[in-house]
Amino acid sequence: MAEPFRVLIIDDEAPARAKIRRFLASDGRFLAAGEAPDGTEALASVRRLRPELLILDIQMPGLTGFEVLENMEETKPQVIFATAYDQFALQAFEAHALDYLLKPFDQSRFARALDKAWAQLQAGRPSAEASRLQTMLSQRPLDRLVVKQDDHWIPLPLRHILRISAKGKQVLIHSDQGEFLANWTLQELEARLQCHGFARVHRSEIVALDAVAQMEPWDHSDALLILKDASHVVLSRTYRGAFLERWGGCRS
Repeated sequence: MAEPFRVLIIDDEAPARAKIRRFLASDGRFLAAGEAPDGTEALASVRRLRPELLILDIQMPGLTGFEVLENMEETKPQVIFATAYDQFALQAFEAHALDYLLKPFDQSRFARALDKAWAQLQAGRPSAEASRLQTMLSQRPLDRLVVKQDDHWIPLPLRHILRISAKGKQVLIHSDQGEFLANWTLQELEARLQCHGFARVHRSEIVALDAVAQMEPWDHSDALLILKDASHVVLSRTYRGAFLERWGGCRS
């Protein structure tokens, strides 16, 4: 008999985790490999356990279920959401996940979700739902970035961020709470942060518009931006026109 697929249960409510574990115990195709009571512990558990399937709550303390999915470093398991969102909210997402379990659900409904997960995992290739889920996540509005500090992850509200610099295949986030590396690219962040008062000013820099204290002349039509923390950022002439238009509106 084939080895069962490993499942990580992620839910902040202990009775909900116990219920899912009990339902899983009756299906030999799956093994409850672990539990996580919040999004931060979930990321550590995904890295440690490398599960093939997540049963994931959306609203949790710390990191949301969406933030967990966005910040997984390598492993990309299949996902079943188990959530208390009402049916109207679920309709906006139902095309993007392997399945949705609306709480409270019974064992019969849970078994149908497992049947679908098992078929996809047996096929050994990403599902169309998984691909759509990644697309949805990449377009999801951001109101904070998740950053890693030592061995744990913390949500950093955008209002604390001064600028973001390219650093290899990652970005370095400069904030009033310190500097943090994160697994994003500037190109990914540029589009998602533009509506939150951030602007690209250089091929390797994004700044918060309200963090810019003044602008000074620089070389070859470039300029030097002085931020409120006294750090300096070069404003490339490539981005100068778009920046000045938005910065002027921000200051008026």
